[in-house]
Order: sequence, then C-alpha cells, then structure tokens
Amino acid sequence: MGLEGRVALVTGGNRGIGGAISLALARDGADVGVHYHSNREGALEVAEAIRGQGRKGAMFQADVSQRDSVEEMVRQCREELGPVDILVCNARQLVKGRSFMEITWEEDYVPQIEVMLKGTFNCCQAVLPEMIERRWGRIINILTTVLGERRPRTNSYGTIKSGLLYFSQNLATEMGPHGITVNMVSPGLTATKRPILHSDDHTQDYIRKTPVGRLGTPEDAAEAVAYLASDGAEFVSGVNLAVSGGKVMF
Repeated sequence: MGLEGRVALVTGGNRGIGGAISLALARDGADVGVHYHSNREGALEVAEAIRGQGRKGAMFQADVSQRDSVEEMVRQCREELGPVDILVCNARQLVKGRSFMEITWEEDYVPQIEVMLKGTFNCCQAVLPEMIERRWGRIINILTTVLGERRPRTNSYGTIKSGLLYFSQNLATEMGPHGITVNMVSPGLTATKRPILHSDDHTQDYIRKTPVGRLGTPEDAAEAVAYLASDGAEFVSGVNLAVSGGKVMF
C-alpha cells in the first residue's frame, strides 16, 4: 500500500503478531526495524525475511520500560534505516490470568504497566519530535478485544489496555494538526506459535461464538496495521479497529 521510502519500527516485532506486522510493512515497501527484548533469534529470523523481500531490515534490542534504552534504539534505527515514520507499539508483558482476589499490584499490574503503558509512552515521545518536524507520521498501538468482552481473569491486562485506549485517542487529538495519525488495532484470540493460554473447551467455545468461525491469525492483525500505516488512511485517526471475525464490535 505504498510505503516506499518509509521507515517503520515495530516493538515486539520478533515473533507472532509483531513478526507478521514487520513483514507486512516490508511487503508494502517500508524498511523495518525489528525490536526485541530477549529473543534475538526470532528478531534475526524476521529481519532476514524482511531483507528477503528486498527491503532493509534491522534488529534492535531494548527494554522499552527504560527511557534511555528506547532513545538508544531510536538513535540506532535512525543511523541504520533513517528517522522513524511508522511506530507500531506491540511489545507486551504477559502474566498468568488470575481472579481479582488472587492478583497483586506488584506481580500483576506493575510488570504490564512498565512494558505496555510506560513502554508505549517512552517510544511515542522518542519518535514524535522528528515526525512533528516532517509533518508526517503513523503511530499504531496494539490493544485487545478484551476491552469489549471484560472476561474474568483479565483484570490487570484489560485495565492497562484500557489506559492505552485513552492514551492513544488523546494523542491522536493532539498530533492531528502535525500530520500524524494515531490508531489502535485490537486482535481477538489469535493462533500463534506461542501456546494459547486457554483450555481447549474455551477455545472451541470462542470459535463457535465468532461469526467468521475461526481464530485470528497474526496476518489478520498485520493487514489492519498495514492499512492504518498507509497514505490511504490519512484521514483515519483515533480509531480502535477490532480484528476479531465479528466476535467483538466496538
């Protein structure tokens, strides 16, 4: 969708949905920086696949919860690929789903806040000055359809993603005059190489209740991100796009 000459940075871009996003943006013409925290092998595999599509692919290690680490990642991306035009915040910190009376602030909330909320804040502040200067930018934050379901055992995860919803919409309002759009993609239950953290009965019930009749794939979410990154979406901002086969409608 015409991303030639653009540079994308995808946090958590080394596997699953993030890996599919990295490849989709490269397919559409962007050079892509693949962020990883600890899975270097996965990042290397995705970067090599990007180069196999004829685009520049580079990988960058960073702890997104640390501002200095994020700024160093953005600096390296600028040197190797160019200034970031498209930022996709996909990094997340998973914790085991537990009932409300079992969770604690320190074990359940804090790790996710540090990566998903503070990490997104850090990454946005690091890339926005150059986007504002160029008067063009795309920020796409990955949320979840849990926001539309409020399932048990997702208290911390859903609450933090809800914070990202307001964060993203507020940022869209502020950045619009600078030619920068901010949108969200909310995947439903998605089949990746990582085991699904639900019972088979839950998964089959989820499929039965999904109008399209299947789980999502990483590529489903990636196509939504690729559209929102394109020139065709220049008048779309502040939108949370559910990619759930019709199971959740915002």
